[in-house]
Amino acid sequence: MTDRSNEQAFRPGEAVWVELCTPRPEAAEEFYSALLGWSVRLERLGRSTYRMCSVDGRDVAGISAGDLHGGRPRGWLTYFAVDGIDDAAAKAVALGGELVTAPRHLPAAGTGATVIDPFGAAFGLYQGEARAGVQMLNLPGALCWNELNTGEPQRSVSYYQSLFGYGTLSRTDTPTGRPYTVLTLDDAPVAGVLEMDNAWPNYVPSRWITYFSVTALDAAVARTVELGGTPVIGPIDGPHGPLHLVKDPAGHTVCLIQLRDGMRPDYVSSPPAVTR
Repeated sequence: MTDRSNEQAFRPGEAVWVELCTPRPEAAEEFYSALLGWSVRLERLGRSTYRMCSVDGRDVAGISAGDLHGGRPRGWLTYFAVDGIDDAAAKAVALGGELVTAPRHLPAAGTGATVIDPFGAAFGLYQGEARAGVQMLNLPGALCWNELNTGEPQRSVSYYQSLFGYGTLSRTDTPTGRPYTVLTLDDAPVAGVLEMDNAWPNYVPSRWITYFSVTALDAAVARTVELGGTPVIGPIDGPHGPLHLVKDPAGHTVCLIQLRDGMRPDYVSSPPAVTR
């Protein structure tokens, strides 16, 4: 096994972690464990309990109570890796964002902060220490993509470029036919920005959407309904495989995709580190 305990697996600007902020974490744990095959362990975080979600012993996501960020935001939150979180948080605000949660040390993990960008989308900053981030990408049950759905695509892209130094690629082969921008680091894709307008029903307010890989999309959507969730948009045949936006029973949006190939470079799918 590869020991990653002292290894920085992600570059600054990469989506490094995803977390569901919800007032009903117990119900969320039940839903996503049944849908995505997660195992969940409880960790103490101050006065709160944090649910660490894993697949085959590798961490893939977290579930937090709604009070972790003072009740803002709710739903799936994307964290981006940074080298110096105090400077990154100050820059995010200077560029027009709002700091919701100031940099906070997370035991056995690193330091995190929460920001709302100038156009209303919430995201996180994370400086990994003991935990670099997710330990698996692209495989069933794991994170595979993060996408900003926004009515202000050009200004949003400029904001995140200024914050993280992204390059960009434009795509036209999107499921909706709407303009799509791929954010890149050294030409490698790290996230996407989809322009929203009346051509696609506004079921999804401006926000970062988390994509999870599933083995069989039809079965996953059927299971979503069985568990009390709601199909929203789809199925849509995307360039990387069929996908479907769904809402969990609490109304939080997530995208399920049956991947034909990896959407992001996968260099964290080795087994978890062994501590001796």
